[in-house]
Amino acid sequence: MSNGPGMNNAKGKAPLHRLAGVMFDLDGTLADSFTDITTAMNLTRADFGMPPLPLAQVRGTVGGGSKHLVKTLVPVPDAEFERAFAVYQAHYEAHLLDHTRLYPGVMETLRHFSGRPLAVVTNKHHRFAEKVLKGLGIRDYFQMVLGGDSLARRKPDPLPVVTVLERFGLAAADTALVGDGLHDIGAARAAGVIAVAVATGVESRESLGAASPFCLLESLEELPGLFA
Repeated sequence: MSNGPGMNNAKGKAPLHRLAGVMFDLDGTLADSFTDITTAMNLTRADFGMPPLPLAQVRGTVGGGSKHLVKTLVPVPDAEFERAFAVYQAHYEAHLLDHTRLYPGVMETLRHFSGRPLAVVTNKHHRFAEKVLKGLGIRDYFQMVLGGDSLARRKPDPLPVVTVLERFGLAAADTALVGDGLHDIGAARAAGVIAVAVATGVESRESLGAASPFCLLESLEELPGLFA
């Protein structure tokens, strides 16, 4: 665990701060879904006569939502984009739980913070987020799930985070957003909540650290030891 500006204990033993609520990103934070996303992407590319891409390239593009993913990795004329996007959605829906698994410590972390408002704030389409959460057996831990298409704006815009705060009457200073990407840190900082970065997803530790989160974790397993 690396210390951010809000954690000055060099040995990583942060003062316990009781969180009133916690928001989590999904892909790369709660679940390793990159293999299934890559499968859907390469099936889509094949349908448009394009060669497959390596998982690392697809993984590095995840985080901005499905439309961003398709626009970046399926370069078709603008007139063909909606068809390409529909093809990708169909492939992803068929494969979204083939290999997607929870990261270590997820169940323990959710149990630790249960009894207070928990939410998923993801740029993944809402219906896919719901299916993944249900398929992995963790949907019931969350009182709210916001997808990239749930509101007018998505992360890194603070609107989804502010929406959760308002829905549950949470104080920003007592609420955390946990995520693996720069979109998560940006949204957290813009909304004034505690930005917790976890180095299990799309961004390198260096990139995450440079964005100055409150703290940077190697694994979600560390989170219950830092916050009450």
